[in-house]
Amino acid sequence: MRRLRPILLGFLLLLPAAQASARRCGDDVDGRAVACDCGDLLVSSRTLGDEDPITTGPCPGSGLLVDVPPGRPAATLALGGHVLAGSGRGIGIQVLGGGTGGISIVGPGAVRGFGTGILAATGGLATLSDVTAAENAADGFVATGEGYAVTGCEALRNRRDGFALRGTGYRAEGNRALENARYGFAFAGRDGAIGATLGNEAAGNGRDGLRVRGRRHDVRNPVATANGRSGISARLSSGRITGATAASNRGRGIRAVGADLTVAGSEARANGGGIDARGARVRDGGGNRAEDCRVGAPCR
Repeated sequence: MRRLRPILLGFLLLLPAAQASARRCGDDVDGRAVACDCGDLLVSSRTLGDEDPITTGPCPGSGLLVDVPPGRPAATLALGGHVLAGSGRGIGIQVLGGGTGGISIVGPGAVRGFGTGILAATGGLATLSDVTAAENAADGFVATGEGYAVTGCEALRNRRDGFALRGTGYRAEGNRALENARYGFAFAGRDGAIGATLGNEAAGNGRDGLRVRGRRHDVRNPVATANGRSGISARLSSGRITGATAASNRGRGIRAVGADLTVAGSEARANGGGIDARGARVRDGGGNRAEDCRVGAPCR
């Protein structure tokens, strides 16, 4: 795994002190319910409501730390239709520990205007669904782990990546990344199910719409439109790209390098180039269409 970014490393070094000083909140804090405010430590399930101060105004720093103790039942943080607002710094929701099976963070709701929207860099996340991360100073969503799922979420106008997801066997489906300054999606790791039935959509991002790195990822039905570089950029071994649509991107529609990579049923139109997939044992699975199309050799 590549080295942690210096800013993220700094946050991790400060965590023990932050946890020690944070007030605990949740539906079960020593047998009682405690409403959540900015900077609090969530230790059990909670559905945020008007009685939670964190929902009523911008946080001066970070929003919620999540650290459900090991052995606790599976916990859920439901945003309840609320927006957690920041002041341009800190982390909106930071997952340190999710208890048994990991934390589920569910919308509808949004995390807006922090340094990073939602960060789960040390595991502990089970599911993240129906949440919007918008206008954060860095990334919208950052997650690392095994077997987690990110579904039905949106990343809008964040100043770095919309989604930065890595790990093993994770799933990302039905998400949208719009007008983020760098990549719409940055996927890494191995054995990811990226797209499945609903795909993922990236439009108007500053660099590549979808950037995929790693091994054995199965990328299905992505849509990449009007991004500043390639629609889809992949460096992928023993993986598959199926049913991709790339249109009006400044760079190539699909640009892939790898080994044992299959590209099938994909279309690129009105981009700065068509489909170009190269490497050892790159296979044309058929059904690819583009103005210029090469998948190991000129497309059939």
